[in-house]
Amino acid sequence: MKTYLQAVSAAAICLATSTFAASAADPVTVVGWGGTWDKAYKDGVWDKYTEKTGVPIVMEEWGGEVAKVRAQVQAGNITYDVVSVEAPAMEVGCAEGLFVPLTPEITGDAANYLPGTLHECGVASDTWATVLAYNTDVYKGDAAPKSWADFWNVEKFPGKRGLYQQAQFTLENALMADGVKREDMYKVLATPEGVDRAFAMLDKIKPNVVWWSTTTQGIQNLDSGEVTLSDAFNARITNEAINEKKPYAIAWDAGFFYGTDYWAVVKGAPHQQGGLDLLKWFSIPENQAGFSKLYAYGTGRKEAADLIPADWKANLPTSPEHLQYGAAYDNDFWTEHKEALEERFKAWLAK
Repeated sequence: MKTYLQAVSAAAICLATSTFAASAADPVTVVGWGGTWDKAYKDGVWDKYTEKTGVPIVMEEWGGEVAKVRAQVQAGNITYDVVSVEAPAMEVGCAEGLFVPLTPEITGDAANYLPGTLHECGVASDTWATVLAYNTDVYKGDAAPKSWADFWNVEKFPGKRGLYQQAQFTLENALMADGVKREDMYKVLATPEGVDRAFAMLDKIKPNVVWWSTTTQGIQNLDSGEVTLSDAFNARITNEAINEKKPYAIAWDAGFFYGTDYWAVVKGAPHQQGGLDLLKWFSIPENQAGFSKLYAYGTGRKEAADLIPADWKANLPTSPEHLQYGAAYDNDFWTEHKEALEERFKAWLAK
């Protein structure tokens, strides 16, 4: 009897200990892009991970500044565990040793990923596009803008229009408006004459621009009627049009560029292993698809795309019907030239 009671007691202690460990699991701090993007990740991915593992996810928002990660690492005061970064920032952060290299044990076979969605230090959090969006109450049917040249045509389309307040994305749009083909974009932009040409186009439209620096601000400008057309990230427009029933549409055939953001684990993070465990779970196709089922950005894993309903997949920039009008942002170009072009853009904006 004594042996039996000891066994029962030991089992009870073990159960209590494991229960306490699960309930007191250290949270993983995940830093994303905020707003409805974060909400889609919470509802479609992170809540499911917590339910499965007992590990809480603490969500924070940022603007993708790799300098913040660098400052935390240099100060020895790291508060981020996992961050979503744009491709140029991924290149810089990985090269500087700020992010943990990922092995196939974490990500799965690289052959199962779409081109450009897997990096030495990251796995795609989303594939997005910057597009031409407009108010369908103002521009109906054939009267709607159909090109970036239309966007720049303030006589045919009078009033204010929104543009993202940075060189990247904006310079490409300016050159498309001036007739540069997407496949020639970085040949042109890599020359001093090409950069001057882009800024000359911005000179033409500057008095008619309302600049935005966050997606929420860009949408608010459309909502208020301050602008009736704007560049925008595609999923935010789709969300507003379908889920919020707002009169917005995307001119996909105007042409667009698309890019990939990546999840990365900060090297030396307080919960570095927890972050790696999270990305290993996220890299399973059905878990990756949880985000894209709720938000109109593409996935990394090919199999994940197959799990998205066909009617919703048609809203993604990576859908065949849209991709014919798109081209990829040149990450190598922006890694090399971003600092100089953003400085020139800031100086131009201040004039």
